[in-house]
Amino acid sequence: MRGALLAATAALAVIVVSCGSPGDVATGSFTVEFPSTAAAIAAVKQTSGVQVFAFATDALGDAGPQLAGACETLVEQSRTSNLTVMPAAKSMLMTPCQLLSGTGSLAVSYGSYAFLAVAQTQAGADFLVGCEEQTISSTNTVVNIPLTLAKSTESVPATTCTALSQACANPHGC
Repeated sequence: MRGALLAATAALAVIVVSCGSPGDVATGSFTVEFPSTAAAIAAVKQTSGVQVFAFATDALGDAGPQLAGACETLVEQSRTSNLTVMPAAKSMLMTPCQLLSGTGSLAVSYGSYAFLAVAQTQAGADFLVGCEEQTISSTNTVVNIPLTLAKSTESVPATTCTALSQACANPHGC
């Protein structure tokens, strides 16, 4: 099972911009980790893609959760299509295959964030959702966002593909 998790992990670059002088830029990264290879392949076939949102937890104040509970609240708000706060940054919508190839970026300054990743179906319902709370600094620029099924009643269809890359190379073949 561990092999399936690693095979379905997709990477996306995060550009971290410090609050210092205009030339101070640190490059970090984060991964969007699918719960299984089958879930990643289902995301290829059933979703319009994955989008990552960065919520600055120090700016949320009374309008939203603080870092300690930010993810729980944001995931629930996403599942109910009721996000009450604006993200500090958001990525473009990317397919799991684009994530696997490292496409995309997200610029954030140093600080505390809740990184929310959402894969929605073509109809706009959450299929996969995940969140990770992280303080971004010069020594901490890597974020891993584990995804789970948005609804416990949702199931992942079986697949004959053994890796996300196989489904990306031939989406109708698995």
